[in-house]
Amino acid sequence: MKMIDVEPEPLSPSGMAFEKAALSYDLEATNLMVSRWLRERIWKRLSQLFNPGQRVLEIGCGTGEDAVWLAQHGIQVLASDASPAMLEQAQEKAHKAGVADLINFQQLDLTDALMWNLPEHTFDGAYSNFGALNCIGDWRSLGLELERIIRPGGNLGFGLMGRLCAWEIVWSLLHLDMGKAGRRWSGKSLANIHHVRFPVYYPTPKRFGRQLGGAFTRQFLMGVGVFLPPSELYVAVGSRPRLSRWLHLLEKLGSTLPGLRVIGDHYWIEFKRI
Repeated sequence: MKMIDVEPEPLSPSGMAFEKAALSYDLEATNLMVSRWLRERIWKRLSQLFNPGQRVLEIGCGTGEDAVWLAQHGIQVLASDASPAMLEQAQEKAHKAGVADLINFQQLDLTDALMWNLPEHTFDGAYSNFGALNCIGDWRSLGLELERIIRPGGNLGFGLMGRLCAWEIVWSLLHLDMGKAGRRWSGKSLANIHHVRFPVYYPTPKRFGRQLGGAFTRQFLMGVGVFLPPSELYVAVGSRPRLSRWLHLLEKLGSTLPGLRVIGDHYWIEFKRI
């Protein structure tokens, strides 16, 4: 395991927000029961996208939960994030898990993929989980860079927040919070994490695929958090074991159905490099 030696990037507003959130992120999100159930759904997909011995790029690794899981299954990962503090947490996690030799770390600015300067056709695939790519509003430069660095036949998997979250709409309307109920509908809103405000963008699957470019063809789409709630309700729902177990079952049964797969807190979309 090593941190690739590059000049530190100046932090974007979203990078600054997650820099502040790094120390508490696992406690407040990653390690909660509902969060783990949702992540396990993504791990099942990752296990079908990538094989032992392959090398993949993670875009927005956070505290390294997914990179460590992949490394434990024999997959080499270049784990990238805009936040040095998140990268430090991920490095420590990789070391404790005993997979440090399979993961490298690099600070990359998500908003300027054309400046990543990664070697051409180096990776067998790439992925990004839980909305890291919602911090940018145009995905064309990302598509161009991925076209350059992903080998033909490589797989991509991305978890993004969509424009319609049934849980968020219903919960907000019940609490007469009309602004929050419709905050995603325009395709953009302002987030506030640790008192840092930054824009968040909500592409439809069709728009995201179009901007990713013609070098990739869509293979799969499912909802993430269709029946299970968004992060602000993880604790409230998780404290009700019977309810949460039923929602978990419904999530597994219904999140790939047409109509339902685009009303979750996130959607998971996969492509192949052609």
